[in-house]
Amino acid sequence: MPAAGGGTRLGRGDKAFLELAGAPLVVHTLRRFLPLPEIGPIVVVAPAERVASMIELVRPLAEPGRISVCAGGPTRRDSVRLGLAALPRVEQVLVHDAARPLVSAALIRRVLAAVAETGAALPGVSPRDAVRQVAGGQLAGPLDRRSLVLAQTPQGFRLELLREAHDKAAADGLEADDDAQLVWALGHPVTVVAGEESNLKVTIDSDLLPCEQHLLRLEVVA
Repeated sequence: MPAAGGGTRLGRGDKAFLELAGAPLVVHTLRRFLPLPEIGPIVVVAPAERVASMIELVRPLAEPGRISVCAGGPTRRDSVRLGLAALPRVEQVLVHDAARPLVSAALIRRVLAAVAETGAALPGVSPRDAVRQVAGGQLAGPLDRRSLVLAQTPQGFRLELLREAHDKAAADGLEADDDAQLVWALGHPVTVVAGEESNLKVTIDSDLLPCEQHLLRLEVVA
């Protein structure tokens, strides 16, 4: 679970520690995964200077050894690679942004099922609006929405496949927006499963209110 981002676009400090609906963002996100029997050990990748704080934060959430914390790196790719190195030997791994606290059990299970079949999967939702290509501030052409998705997390992979993709990306100096892009660059196909509109990511200030409202509704249902 990458949680080492500084939240520069949000401008409220380390995003994973931001409190919404009575708890830090990373705590809400962990609570989506911890009850599921399919989910084993979890590694939270924290800002290097806040590892101790993250350990204290997650310690009450699960039995000893279920959640571990490691320091992240300067880029998302570096942080995920460090998290993978901290994992015990497992067959499959999910990579999920700490800033997506509304992921459902059904979505997690869809990704896991696709990984079991194909080795790599990501959830995606279709763009609602028309999408246009722009060059130099000018309209350059249309893009067919039917062939586009907005990528979400959790993204799932066979562990050794994802480690190989990260090792090659590090050797080649390749950065990417997500892990699926690195696996695709390796030449391995990535299955796309149905994402969820409610699987919001907290990125900018206007994301906070709808996310908090969803979290409060989840608390009422629980």
